[in-house]
Amino acid sequence: MSLLKSITWYARRFQAMTPAEVSHRVQERWRQWTQPSFLKRLEEADPGRASVNSPRLPEKAAATMELRAHLADEARRLQAGQWQLFGWREVEVGAPPCWHRDAVCGVVIAPEKPAHRLNHRQLPDGADARTIWEINRWAEMTRLAMHGWLNDDLPAIRTAQVWLEDWCERNPPGLGINWTSPLEAALRLINFTWFDAIVQEAVKGQGAEMVRTAQALLVKRLVPVHAAWIWRYRSAGSSANNHLLGELSALVVATSRWPCLASMSCPADVAWDLLGKEVLHQFAPDGGSKEQALHYHLFAFDLAWLAVMTVGCKAGAVHDRLLAAAAYFQSLAQGGETWEFGDNDDAQVLPITLHRKNATQEWLDWLEGKEGVLHYWLGCGPQMARPPAHRAFSPSGMAVAAVNGWMVRLDASPLGFGALAAHGHGDALHVSVWDDGEALLIDPGTGGYYGHKELRAELAAWTAHNGPQPVRGFQTPRRMGAFLWMQHHAAPSVKAGESSLEATFGHEGHAFQRSVSIQDGTVTVQDVEAGGQTFSVRLIFSPQCQVLPASPEDGADWVIRRGAKRWLLKADVSGQRDALTECRVSPAYGSIEMASCLMLRSLKGRLTFSLVRMP
Repeated sequence: MSLLKSITWYARRFQAMTPAEVSHRVQERWRQWTQPSFLKRLEEADPGRASVNSPRLPEKAAATMELRAHLADEARRLQAGQWQLFGWREVEVGAPPCWHRDAVCGVVIAPEKPAHRLNHRQLPDGADARTIWEINRWAEMTRLAMHGWLNDDLPAIRTAQVWLEDWCERNPPGLGINWTSPLEAALRLINFTWFDAIVQEAVKGQGAEMVRTAQALLVKRLVPVHAAWIWRYRSAGSSANNHLLGELSALVVATSRWPCLASMSCPADVAWDLLGKEVLHQFAPDGGSKEQALHYHLFAFDLAWLAVMTVGCKAGAVHDRLLAAAAYFQSLAQGGETWEFGDNDDAQVLPITLHRKNATQEWLDWLEGKEGVLHYWLGCGPQMARPPAHRAFSPSGMAVAAVNGWMVRLDASPLGFGALAAHGHGDALHVSVWDDGEALLIDPGTGGYYGHKELRAELAAWTAHNGPQPVRGFQTPRRMGAFLWMQHHAAPSVKAGESSLEATFGHEGHAFQRSVSIQDGTVTVQDVEAGGQTFSVRLIFSPQCQVLPASPEDGADWVIRRGAKRWLLKADVSGQRDALTECRVSPAYGSIEMASCLMLRSLKGRLTFSLVRMP
């Protein structure tokens, strides 16, 4: 980042802060200055005796053979240093892993640099902080413990302990990239809390003194400093999005297991009260996450639900809001081919799904009360009535229609949460379409964060989404950094009828209305610009779709093919001929594919296109 760009970013970031946040940032500087004495006091800290009831683990005998076999297969690969990042990317991380290395590009970040002096937003040679953090969340160590317990493999648990011991040696508190974010410390603490509970179950009644002794030392070495660090550096102000939920959830989970941690951070009930306020603040009354990113909606729900399970909350405003959040996810998520709106970095909290790449479907199954691995680890989910086929979530600005095999999702949301709108995209009036679970029109994904800046900006932009836009494009909001938007647009409005969805959006002198209807085998989208001004619509198809010119007998403009299936695309536009090109899309974090893109243009303020299912 050039000096001018850096100054501009900091200036814009400062504009997004409230006076209270500015005060917090000043105090944070003081905390960094006094950090050596803070860490010195923690060297002899003892979290005390662990509660055997938190977290509450399932019965070992209830684990299915499928789960046991899958864990055993994973354990073999993990111990060989063969990891699968983000549920899809096969990488060699080493055994123990190289904790400061971006396993995708091979760049190693200096481990001895103080965390507060390390700019994780601008790492050298294309390294991505999120990719490095992925191997430092300790989910794989939790996974090894799960295998060791359920398959009676104490050596696998000992391997995980050796790796954690190595992590301690190579990541002294306050040094290196793994101490730059309190959320990362929180995810480690949640995983280690479960790791400890599983290890204690695994060594019951066995001659495993080495494992017991090593675990006791790890608890003293890791738990106090993580809890104290999270509480001291917890997110605040415009940065307090899902990060603060994660930090508070970690403190609820950890201080419930080790009550003596309260003297080093805060009591569990204080963390729970603060978490409850954030749940009510960050989730709208209809259940939608105000971050306007469906994956982060699930991530935030997961974090909060772990705290709900820990404290035994079964009623009240927070519980009801999380029930609404579950219903929201159940309505808007597509299990097979997800193509979620807003940011998605494939983050997980605990490794409790059977197949991470199938996590969305496993969470949907859990919400529907189905048996499975999530049910094994979490118990029964919230009891949910099946959502209606047509539904609008007006406060959150989303609507969905699921009928006759079609699923249509219409986005009429605000840009994002708070002054930053960190995880939002330029996607007002975007529509996504699936037929029988197969994606046709998609939201193009996220690509990556700091290590993939150009791709990230490209996929978050207006031009990557199919809402109606002026031919010259919208000029605002403006992206000033990976997680900073300025000049937010006004919130659109949305409603759902018995057979249609409708949304309106006024921006930069244009007033657009989009309506979507489903009639048997046809989805029809109609766009109108109130002043009759020229606008365009760019359709991006799933990479699995082939878009071909239709023949005269088809009675359509284009044919969409997916394997043996076909759909006709009919476009009623008064203007120039539409153009077919290719563009980049991202089905998972760091994954890039090419997809067909079709530009439609109207010169008289009206455009209609339909997808027709062929027999």
